[in-house]
Amino acid sequence: MKLQTCVFAVVFVVVGIGAGYSGWKWISRSPSEAETITSMLSQTRLVSQTQAVDADEPTLVELSLQKLQKAGVTFSEVARSTLRPENLVPGRLQYDDRRHVEIRSAATGIITEIHVKPGERVQAGDILVELNSPEVGNARADVLQRESELKLAIESRDWQKSTCEGLKKLSEAIRSRVAVEKIREQFKNTVLGKSRDQLLSAYSELLLAESLVASAQQNAKAGIVSGRTLEERLNHQNNSEAALLAALEEQSFEATQRCRQADAQVEDAERRSRISLQTVRTLIGRSAEPPPDPATPESPESDVDLQPEFLSTVKLRAPFSGTIEQRLFSTSERVAAGDAMLTLADTSTLWVAADLREREWNALSLQPGDEIEVTTSIPGLELIKALVHFVGRAVDPSTNAVPLVATIDNADGRLRPGMFVRVAVPIAESRQCLTVPEASVLEHDRQSFVFTAVGDSSFRRVNIKAGIHTAEMVEVLSGLEGGEKVVVKGSFYLKSELLLQGEAE
Repeated sequence: MKLQTCVFAVVFVVVGIGAGYSGWKWISRSPSEAETITSMLSQTRLVSQTQAVDADEPTLVELSLQKLQKAGVTFSEVARSTLRPENLVPGRLQYDDRRHVEIRSAATGIITEIHVKPGERVQAGDILVELNSPEVGNARADVLQRESELKLAIESRDWQKSTCEGLKKLSEAIRSRVAVEKIREQFKNTVLGKSRDQLLSAYSELLLAESLVASAQQNAKAGIVSGRTLEERLNHQNNSEAALLAALEEQSFEATQRCRQADAQVEDAERRSRISLQTVRTLIGRSAEPPPDPATPESPESDVDLQPEFLSTVKLRAPFSGTIEQRLFSTSERVAAGDAMLTLADTSTLWVAADLREREWNALSLQPGDEIEVTTSIPGLELIKALVHFVGRAVDPSTNAVPLVATIDNADGRLRPGMFVRVAVPIAESRQCLTVPEASVLEHDRQSFVFTAVGDSSFRRVNIKAGIHTAEMVEVLSGLEGGEKVVVKGSFYLKSELLLQGEAE
C-alpha cells in the first residue's frame, strides 16, 4: 500500500505541475486537444495503478509434500532448437479422390440383387450389384458372332496359305520336269485347289508336244516327215510351253492375292471382335485390356461371362478394397445409364484440404512429399503428420486462395471425412532460437510466463516474451537465458495456487 500511495503522489504532483504550467493556455486549446490531454492523463494513472498491482502480485509458490505429489511436477530444460514459423489454417478432411468412386451403371437395366449395405467392408473383385440389361445381352451376342466370324476367317486364311505353299512346290516340280505320274503321286495329299488340274493339264500338253517334236525330228532325218510338219510341231511345243509358264505365273499371283486377302479378313475380324469385347467390358464396368488372343474361346468367356444363360446379366464388382459409404437404389428398381447406385471408398488414407491466402504465401514453396502437421480435437490424435499431395497453381476467384491437399494415414479408421482440422503451414524459414515446451507456457492478464524451480518444493513465476508458437515448442524472446529448468507437467496447478495466494493477500 505504501508503494501505491507513493506512485499516486508522484502522478498527482506531475499532473498538478503540468496543469499549472499550461493553465494560461488551457482555455485557448480546442476541445479535441483538451480531450487528448485528459485521455493521456487517464492512461498514465491506469498504467501506474497496473504497475503497482503487478508489483504486489506474488511470484513464489511453495507446495506442501502432499500437494507436490498431487501436482506431479515434471521439468524440461530451456534450450536452443530449430523452429519454423507457422500459421494454423482451417482445413477439412475429405475422401482420397484416388480411392473414392461411385459405382454407376453403364447400361439401362433392372436391379436383380444388391449384395452389400452401407458400412460394409468389401474386397477388390467382390460382386456388389447384379442387374439385367438387354443392351448388354445384345452386346454379348455380338461378341459371340464376331468370334465365329474370326474363326471362319482364320480357317480360310490357313487354307489359302496351304494352297500357296503347295502351289510353290508344284511349280518347282514342273520346272524340274518331273514326270506327271510322279507329280500326281507326290502331291496327292497337298492342298492345291483348282491349280492342280489346270497346271497338270498344261504340263501334260507341253510334255506331249515335246515328244511329238522329238519324233518328227527323227522322221525328218529319214525323209518320212516333211520340214513343214516339223515346223508346225515346234510351234505347237513353243505355244504349250508359253501357256504353261503363263499358267504358273497367273496361278502363283492369284494364290498370293488370296493369301493377302485372307490375312486382311482375319485382321478385320480380330479388330471387330476386340471392339465388341471392349463394348461389353464398358457396359459391365470392366476397363481391362482385351485378351492377347481374342480367338481363344475361354479368354472372352472368363472375361465377360459369355455363357448363354447369363448374356443379359451384369455383375458390378468392387474395383478396389474399401467400405460402402452410400446406397442409392433397391432391388427391382430400374436404372438408366450413368446412374450412381453405390459409393465405394477406401478410407485408410484421407485428404486434408486447406486454403492458402496471402499471409501464408510462403507455404506455396511446399513440395509433394513434404511433411506438415495437422491438429484435431480427437483425444489421442491431437497431432497428426501429413504428407503434401499437391499445392494448387491458380488462385480461386471465389475464395482468393490457393488449395493445399495433403495425405493422412487413417489405417485405424478414427478419422472421418468432413471433420474440421487445423493445418500448420510454414510462413518463413526455420531458425535457431531459445525454446520451452508449449505445455510449460501459461498466460494471465495477457502476460505469458513459466515456472522455474527454487529449491525442492518452491517455484517462481518468470514472465517471458513469447515468439514462434508450434504444437510442441514456444520461442522465448526474453525472460530466460537458457539452461533453466521449467515446469511442464503441473504448471497449471502451480498457476492456480499462485492465484489463490494473490486473492488471500
